[in-house]
Amino acid sequence: MSEINWAQCHTRPVLMIPGPTELPFPVVQAMNRPPAIQYDRSFDEGVLDPTVLALRDVFQTRGEVILMPGSGRTALEAGALSVIEPGDRVLTIVAGVFGSLMREIMARVGAEVTEFPVEWGARLDVPRLTAEAQRVRPKAITLVHNETSTGTTYPAAEVGRVARDVGALFMLDTVSSLAGIDVRTDEWGVDLNMTGSQKCLAAPLGLALVAVSDRAWQAMESRRRKATSWAYDLLRWKEHWIPVSRGGAIPDGAPRRQPVSMPTHLTEAMRVAVDLIRQEGLAHRFRRHAIAGGALRAGLEAMGLEMFPDQTLWSNTVSCVKAPKDVDPSAVVTAMRDRYGILIGTGLDRIRTSTLRIGTMGITSSPLYILPTLGALELALRDLGSKCEPGAGVAAAQAAFAERG
Repeated sequence: MSEINWAQCHTRPVLMIPGPTELPFPVVQAMNRPPAIQYDRSFDEGVLDPTVLALRDVFQTRGEVILMPGSGRTALEAGALSVIEPGDRVLTIVAGVFGSLMREIMARVGAEVTEFPVEWGARLDVPRLTAEAQRVRPKAITLVHNETSTGTTYPAAEVGRVARDVGALFMLDTVSSLAGIDVRTDEWGVDLNMTGSQKCLAAPLGLALVAVSDRAWQAMESRRRKATSWAYDLLRWKEHWIPVSRGGAIPDGAPRRQPVSMPTHLTEAMRVAVDLIRQEGLAHRFRRHAIAGGALRAGLEAMGLEMFPDQTLWSNTVSCVKAPKDVDPSAVVTAMRDRYGILIGTGLDRIRTSTLRIGTMGITSSPLYILPTLGALELALRDLGSKCEPGAGVAAAQAAFAERG
């Protein structure tokens, strides 16, 4: 008799990868609407503007939040090319794949890049960073707040203080942290807070988001020449869409001109996603992610698995765990997806063949998703010859949820 394929009865795998994540049902329903005209005033004033104003609460900023078509990488590139000119010095902290991505983006816009390397999964040496910033005197310092490739969260507040002390702009990648981890844009002195829609915000993939400080606007306005991109130049939003009462150039009540045509369905979905976040409350949401991330880690530890990064850096939105030495991580991913209907990820780049990554973002930061994921992981590992105590992971996670929730 052939083995049962438990995934066959499902239409798709449950997404427990580090993004895109599962979507709340109201967000899915928001996509099921008739088409709207993106340049009509009713859309600008009734959908797009209320959405970006509500996003201020999520970013914890009094500044403008720019919403545009794209992804987290679009946000990173838009931020970089808007404030950085050829020859500008930039100090880029590289602690994983996405720190390397920021270094590459900065190089492509012509920056004079100084890399500040951090061993993958290791702590950031803030005193050494301070000394390097004082030596380089950069125009900007960049940090990936939550390095998705290694499951680490770095001290953005401390890096923000370093940037302020040397008069540098602070550019922060919050692609896998915003709305899941406490991100204090204004308090930390973040000048460009750059993220995407499809992770902890729990909206569909397809939107880039950038929160812009007054210092960042000033840097754009004092450029020696215009930004090289017409579509991604953030200053054009201030010139063509933001009203005078908020520091822009459009008279209050006058029609606005979107610098880039906005996808109406994705914007409506983001509006609903932000409403759900505000209804839940940021404090509750951050605590939920912290408890869920801790429960997942407790389950992994009970299964005899070891986390990859330093314990002080463990992320609450993406866990990077070492695979058993005799098991291929890609085989675990395949078994979980094809037999048990749950999708997790392997590590990236140099740790692709030694680690697994599991996302706990948005609605997946709950027992409803984490307990089945641990159960499926145990089954997959047993299928591949790696034994652990049956039910140990699920039991440990249940205990963690019961204790803290």
